[in-house]
Amino acid sequence: MLRKTLEAAGYRVSEAKNALELFNLDAYDLLLLDIKIPGIDGHRVLASLKEDKSNKVPVIAMSGLSDPDHKTRALAEGADAFLTKPLDTQLLLTTIADLLARAARP
Repeated sequence: MLRKTLEAAGYRVSEAKNALELFNLDAYDLLLLDIKIPGIDGHRVLASLKEDKSNKVPVIAMSGLSDPDHKTRALAEGADAFLTKPLDTQLLLTTIADLLARAARP
């Protein structure tokens, strides 16, 4: 559903079925990262991505988990935004547009 929503909004979408595939993506403008993903903890993926200080790709972390500590932790680990599932489509699209606009600024 998320893929269809983003493609309908004009975005090209690549999916990683396994978190480890994220590190094999050649180029991307923004990353949507679920905190609860197969194979590895989403917090660990986020920390690894943000560990590389040259990596300026915006990351939107998301979770359906009710514990508010996930949001606090994800933002502390470097997520640029955090959205709670089920996702509000308009909020998602607005957040993406805002982060992409900020990333495009020199």
